[in-house]
Amino acid sequence: MVRKRTIKLLLINESDNEGERLISLFRNAGRVARAQRATSAEDLHRLLEQESWDLLIANDKHPEIAVEQCLEHLKKQDSDLPAIIIRDNNAEAALEAGANDVINSDDDQRLIFAAFRELRYLESYRELAATQAKLADAEERSAMLLSKSDDAIAYLSDGMLISSNPLFCSRFGYDDPEELDCAPMIDLIDADDHENFKSLLKAQINNKESSTDFNFKGINQSGESFSASMQLNNAVFDEEPCIQLTIKGAQASSGGRSNPDINPTTGLYSCQYFLAQLDSISKQASTGTYLSNLLYISVDKFASIRSRYGIAHAHNIVLDLAQFIQDLNQKNGEDSSCLAHYCDDSLTLVLPNTSTEKALQYASDLCQKIAEHIVEIDGQSIQCTVSIGLLAIDGKSSEDAETLIDNAFSASEQLSNKVDRDGTGNDVELYVAVKEKKALGDASGDDELDTFIQEAIEDGRFKLTFQPVVSLRGSSGDHYEVRTTMTSDEDEVLAPSQFLNKINFSGTNTRLDRWILLEATKKLSAQIESGHDTRVIINLTNNALQDESLIAWLGVALKAGGITPEALTFQFLESDITDFLKPAKIFAEAVKELGCKLSVTNFGKGDDPFRALNHINADYAKIAPELTEALQNGGDAQDIKAMVGTINEGNIQAIISGVENAAALAQLWQIGVDYIQGSYLASQSSEMDYEFTDIA
Repeated sequence: MVRKRTIKLLLINESDNEGERLISLFRNAGRVARAQRATSAEDLHRLLEQESWDLLIANDKHPEIAVEQCLEHLKKQDSDLPAIIIRDNNAEAALEAGANDVINSDDDQRLIFAAFRELRYLESYRELAATQAKLADAEERSAMLLSKSDDAIAYLSDGMLISSNPLFCSRFGYDDPEELDCAPMIDLIDADDHENFKSLLKAQINNKESSTDFNFKGINQSGESFSASMQLNNAVFDEEPCIQLTIKGAQASSGGRSNPDINPTTGLYSCQYFLAQLDSISKQASTGTYLSNLLYISVDKFASIRSRYGIAHAHNIVLDLAQFIQDLNQKNGEDSSCLAHYCDDSLTLVLPNTSTEKALQYASDLCQKIAEHIVEIDGQSIQCTVSIGLLAIDGKSSEDAETLIDNAFSASEQLSNKVDRDGTGNDVELYVAVKEKKALGDASGDDELDTFIQEAIEDGRFKLTFQPVVSLRGSSGDHYEVRTTMTSDEDEVLAPSQFLNKINFSGTNTRLDRWILLEATKKLSAQIESGHDTRVIINLTNNALQDESLIAWLGVALKAGGITPEALTFQFLESDITDFLKPAKIFAEAVKELGCKLSVTNFGKGDDPFRALNHINADYAKIAPELTEALQNGGDAQDIKAMVGTINEGNIQAIISGVENAAALAQLWQIGVDYIQGSYLASQSSEMDYEFTDIA
């Protein structure tokens, strides 16, 4: 949306009075505008030179400046200022001269729509220009810093190196960066790491925000291998998206230098490094080709151990277990695993490229081997057990690394609680995500409401039903009213009146309306394809009236489904039309332009019900069932007959629902009702399968 700031208008028209009128139009539409009228061609040139404007509005009534002359002036200045021309004929000439739009002089509403559209475009255009300028400056500085960087850096596009700095080249044994131009990066990586690199590269391309770390074996020009750590980041080079590669150095310490990834106190990987590796493995899993597992290893009854042996000895017990696990992994060929001391009593271990079944067996074996292991502390022999929480990293969830650890911890904690309760431990618990359901009545804000609706849609709790609407006048087509029901947590089917009043968004949210439209048009499309002349009346919420983007979205949906707009009627409560009259009028105009129809339901209960019908130019009026109850018992129908007559006078067709018996049907013949609906004819159904017959 355009920010609510003052709009600066440059006007080419006949008088200041006309300018004031235009300012009033913007004010009535909820925006503040300031206008300046150019008095001559020289004045126009001066105003364009001295100030930045948001919109130019011109007509053919200026005594000195012609519209085409004005547009030519903008073109010569290469101005980004959008121009809207007000004229009743020869629109093609103005458009060819560069006008953004041409509006009839009596169409003020469209003028405002066009103005807001151009203002949104202008803001986006200017933001883009500013961003491009910043990008050019950043790229210039980046090129300078790259050549002088102490890091080995290269840029990769489609798997090929497109640029590298001298340090990157020397890292792989090359003297000149040009030797690596257009070289496949995969050729510089050991074959055992190819698949991992491809998966990580794909994950990083899809992940636009964070970076990815990758431990690998590189191959230099002479064919020798070396271990290193690489970081992948999304970047832009020569205005094209690419991946930046940064070689951070050898993975293991050498030459007397300490490895920054190792915690010097424990000799294990640092928590920061472990989290980075876990994040990278999670990204690889998101590509669907890489499955890994996380183990949260917690020492059973650690509080008792610490109380008995002291803090320092308890700490050393954990480190002894860590060394025992590392020795086992090295012996069993699990060198690619990553182990860290995560907190006082716990170790975290990630098994990359390992199936969950294999990881479960590994964890179970580890529990038994640790239970048999003897820890020597200050001349004392100690044995302990562990509880292991196992979490499969399969890419099906988008949690960050810390959340993954929290989830594995929760599985371990379930076993630890058993240890405290009955003394058992020494086991593995697989973490299974429990999807927390949002309760509609408990939602405290828009975000929770939206989450509830999305979850309900995904779980199939919303369903559409179809009830025939039968013509008493022999109108063509099979008509159905589309309603939405919802299944509650107790498996009770709720009518719209039972759940819609709880969906009270403070803003506009049409997630449910769009789902209703999408599902209804799918059903309608299938009916049409099977040869039925079917029309549907779709009930929508007041959010649909307020969503300016809904009509454009609907137009695309209709085109995709091959549905003629005349087959769709949108139905709203009379109270919604009255409460949201201005957006309802705008929505109605857009609907009519699209070719669809409108209906007002629960009609006749307001103080001035015909006001809603007239304002939106409705096609149908469905009379409130409370007003037609007397018909069911053969009671007086004069009031209803008078209402139907008034409805018909406005070229609107009347619908009466709730027809429960033959007595009501007999009366409806006499009072001029166009359509009827009710259980006497057919109840709601999950399918549009009613056998329509001509009862007119």
